[in-house]
Amino acid sequence: MTVSILGRCHTPEARCLDLAAGPVAISTSTAELPMRSVPSSLSILAHHATGLSRPLARVSGSSFPLGSLATNRHWSWMHGVRCGPAVTEVAVPFDWCAACDAPLSMAADRNGTLVVVDLCFDGPRRPRPLEDLVVDAALRLLGVATPEATATPAAVSDGVWLDRIFDLCLLSPLGEPPAWPMIAALHPCARGIPTSEMIRYERERSLGTWSALRGEVLDGHADWLPVPVALADWFDEGSFARWAQATIPDMATMVGDVAELLRPSDFRRVLSTLDHGRST
Repeated sequence: MTVSILGRCHTPEARCLDLAAGPVAISTSTAELPMRSVPSSLSILAHHATGLSRPLARVSGSSFPLGSLATNRHWSWMHGVRCGPAVTEVAVPFDWCAACDAPLSMAADRNGTLVVVDLCFDGPRRPRPLEDLVVDAALRLLGVATPEATATPAAVSDGVWLDRIFDLCLLSPLGEPPAWPMIAALHPCARGIPTSEMIRYERERSLGTWSALRGEVLDGHADWLPVPVALADWFDEGSFARWAQATIPDMATMVGDVAELLRPSDFRRVLSTLDHGRST
């Protein structure tokens, strides 16, 4: 018997997962697991996903290993996958702890509750900030909304710009940094003969919100951002924002790099063009 766990797929690339032919035997001992605000079933599922080193889903009180599409050890297999309403909880191994020689597992339920089982700890813990992309993937696997974004879409476009400037400087002859017209034309929001004022205006007009930028990606008008259309459709705004931000290098580092490579007058123009004139 195979139990389907996938609801309706909204994108052509969305993949369907099946549960394996039988439930997993789960121990009910939770002595080492309790967290007051986390359901014990969620902690147990995460603990056993760690023990079995494979993703699990809970359906009607029973736990099943996820099907063949989940055999990839990297957590990115979740991208584009959506569980159906029968699945109430999922637990996914997402990293390996060398200290305890065991995987780390994250579990999520349809209330947006999250827990990580790390055998180096006495019990489960909350996800850490560096694990936010895994948090997003686990929540979107269930179709649950993710936390709101903290960065701005303008900062992402500026990050892409700084990265392009850095690459152009490396290709330029030594001691001959590129001139401002070439620098400005590299900005994703550059139009015509770009100036700092024009770039800022166009950036605010077209990238004022994450919803606007996501819409540009879905319409195929933001090819400068390396987020596939199908993935942008699967993300919600918060997860889309964090994924987009993760595609660019650290802003402060890039500002420091281009400061050493550009003429001082051109670097000042770059700074004045950045979102609110800030480097972070």
